[in-house]
Amino acid sequence: MAGRRPKAPEERRTKVCYIRLTEAEWRKIQSDAIDVGLPFATYVRSRALGIKPRVKPQRDKVMDALLYELTSMATNLGQLVEATGDETYGPWANYVGGELVNRVTDRFDLAPLIEREIEAINGIGHAINAMARRANMGKEIDPADRDETLTIMRRVLDPLHKAVAKKPVQIDEDPDTDASPDEGGGDAL
Repeated sequence: MAGRRPKAPEERRTKVCYIRLTEAEWRKIQSDAIDVGLPFATYVRSRALGIKPRVKPQRDKVMDALLYELTSMATNLGQLVEATGDETYGPWANYVGGELVNRVTDRFDLAPLIEREIEAINGIGHAINAMARRANMGKEIDPADRDETLTIMRRVLDPLHKAVAKKPVQIDEDPDTDASPDEGGGDAL
């Protein structure tokens, strides 16, 4: 059985530090942690040790959010196959969690599109999660509900599907440069 290698005793974090914060302090630290893409405790530990984490670029945050949504959807679709025995979900699980994830990885040129579509992607992700939860509890999934949910998922993912089929657009790495799409910057679509 493969697993994570145990940490050496000197690498283990065994000490706990309790601090009291006001609601405003808590919100500020939480917001700062989110801005740099770190969990709350990791952010606080870094700052306490004098390390100032760099702010994660917006495009990285957008890509992280998309990859989280796609892998979550794929996991739930796989659970639906297992819980219901309905293979209808299998190709979708493979496409969303395999092909689509592979095709969007490192496609930072799609960040503006993803930012526009992430709320809808999150919404259909919630719907698929709810179906998987019902199926995992042994409840029957109505075929009409299944078909409607998969149709909505197809419609929501279609802009992304079409965009990854196109050749990547070279984006300008300098956020202070106002390059037009014809000059290599801007939106990929």
